[in-house]
This record gives sequence, structure tokens and C-alpha cells, in this order.
Amino acid sequence: MALSLRRVLALAVVALGVSSLSAAISFVAMGGRTTSRSRVQMQATRANDKSDNFIDKAFTVMTDIVVAAMPLAQQEKDAYQFYRDGMQAQVAGDYSAALRAYAESLKLEEDPIDRSYIFYNLGIIFGSNGEYVKAVKYYHLALDQNKELCQAYNNIAVIYHDQATRAEKKGALDKSTVLYDKASEYWNQAIRIAPTNYLEAQNWLLTTGRMSQDIQNKLGGIW
Repeated sequence: MALSLRRVLALAVVALGVSSLSAAISFVAMGGRTTSRSRVQMQATRANDKSDNFIDKAFTVMTDIVVAAMPLAQQEKDAYQFYRDGMQAQVAGDYSAALRAYAESLKLEEDPIDRSYIFYNLGIIFGSNGEYVKAVKYYHLALDQNKELCQAYNNIAVIYHDQATRAEKKGALDKSTVLYDKASEYWNQAIRIAPTNYLEAQNWLLTTGRMSQDIQNKLGGIW
């Protein structure tokens, strides 16, 4: 959209008293919360943990009001409407409807950052269904649009970490090592972008010797 979802969110956030645009985007991605919790053992998201990744009704209503009041082109409004419909369907667990709505939104949405969040939500859907290959694919599509989407790096890391843990329990130690290394690669990227987040992941990286030197330097005396 010419007027991106981020600008609409900023206006809605002012009305709801959220402190910043970055908090607004976190508010969207983390289900109406402005604080993050690191989740070494989260599964990209759980279908029954509906507060984890989506906006709540109050925020939806406020963004609807903002969009209705602004002189947007019809394509922009349609892209937003499909995106909103997709999130509502996702919250309700109607993933088929969510996928259809997100597909329509992608046809209309032009802003790369906004597109990244659509791909990110698609990754969440596939991860919730246990389709981790597809989930990783869509998280990468999100990162192709937005290299600074730390949530996508984190969710990819979680998938690899979970797979590594399973492999280790089965005695496939070589495979588990490769997967743990992949998880560390993506967690290092997530922490580079959001050094105050993912504290459990930071601790795991540190205790396993997988925290990159750049991240250690960035974190300074935290550890």
C-alpha cells in the first residue's frame, strides 16, 4: 500500500496508548502485548495459544476506524481488508480461510515490509499445523522482504532446535549437531536485531559455545 500498514498501525497505536511504532509492530506480531518473551521451546506457534501472534479485537477495531477515515486508494483498502480477514480467520483457527485471505492480500500489497508480515503469518500457520518445511519456506520469504524481521529468524531457529532435540533423543548425534548449528545461526541473527529479546536463546547459545563473537561484543557485559 502507498500508505503502509505500519503507518496505519502507528495512528491506531496513538489512540491505544502504545509507546512507539516498533512497539506497535511487536504488538501485532505478539498478540497485543508490548513485551516479548523468549521461547527456546516454543513451536512456531501453537494453535491454542491465540494471544501469541495476532492483534486483539480492540486493535482491529481501531485500525478499521483509521483506515475508513483516511483517503486511501481502493487497492490499499482492499489489501488491508484481506490482511485483516486473514488474521481474524487465523485467530479463529480457520486456516483455510486465512490462507485464502493472505493470498489475496499478497496480490494487492506492494510495500515489502507489509508483505513480510503476511509471509510471516503464513509461516506461523504452517508451523502450527506441523508443516515445518513449508513454515521455514515462508519465514524465508518474509526475510527476503524484510531482513530485520527478528521473529522470523527466531521461529526458524525454534524449528531447527526442536528437530535437533528429537534427533538427539533418537541417538542421531551427527544430525542433531548440524541442526543445533542451524538453530544457532538463526538465533544469532535474531539477537543481532533484538539484543534485549530471546534471553533463553542467548543463554543456550552461551552455554553451548554457539554465540557468535559479534553478538558477544554487541551484548557487552550482559553475560
